[in-house]
Amino acid sequence: MSVHEQFVDDLSLYALGALQGEERLTVEKHLKDCPDCRHELAQLQGDLALLALSASGPKPPLRSRERLMAAIAKEPRRTRVRLVKRKTWWTALEWAAVAAMVMVILLLLRQNTDLRQRVAALEANSAGQHERLLQAKELIATLTSVDAVHFTLVAGKTPPQPQGKAIYVRSTSTLVFLASNMPELPPQKTYELWLIPTSGAPIPAGLFRPDTHGSAALIKPPLPAGIEAKTFAITVEPGPGSAAPTSTPIMVGIGG
Repeated sequence: MSVHEQFVDDLSLYALGALQGEERLTVEKHLKDCPDCRHELAQLQGDLALLALSASGPKPPLRSRERLMAAIAKEPRRTRVRLVKRKTWWTALEWAAVAAMVMVILLLLRQNTDLRQRVAALEANSAGQHERLLQAKELIATLTSVDAVHFTLVAGKTPPQPQGKAIYVRSTSTLVFLASNMPELPPQKTYELWLIPTSGAPIPAGLFRPDTHGSAALIKPPLPAGIEAKTFAITVEPGPGSAAPTSTPIMVGIGG
């Protein structure tokens, strides 16, 4: 036999990581000088790797038992230790197989969870795109409706002139308002748009604060049904807005 018999059993324990102390150092020292034992160790490690991916491992070869019994006969003082080591070896193999199966199951569960999350994200994204598409269609319908009434709101005559455009459809109570060149407001103030009906008090039609370019928009703010608009106006109000105008309008619309 090309492999040194006195190291065969220790190589199995070494491959499992169960060999400690002086015995481990002795095996490692021998491996540096013995290519046959290195080859045997590589085969053992390959078998263990295959065993870790299988629910049932291979049966121990018969020659291993024969070598073990021979080793026990030659070294009676270490018989009990060798038996314990051999039992530990196969027990460790069984636990390795179980641990491998648990890892595979956990990996599959994690992949399944990731897949579910990706599907949910795609569904949410699709629903969001569908909602935006509906809003765009409604906006186009409002802007192109033959029943739409257009109001232009202006303030001052010096460029850049603040301006607002209100498109209102009475039959659906739909309002689209766009503003440009609006002056910046203090943090505690906001602009409020008002629908001025042909009769009755002004109706709040939404709050807005312009961006850094002075632009703002109100798309379909909640309004009472069927109100006929005489005009639209803008006032400066406290941050939360007001139920009725608290200041003189800075911009008033002209229908056309």
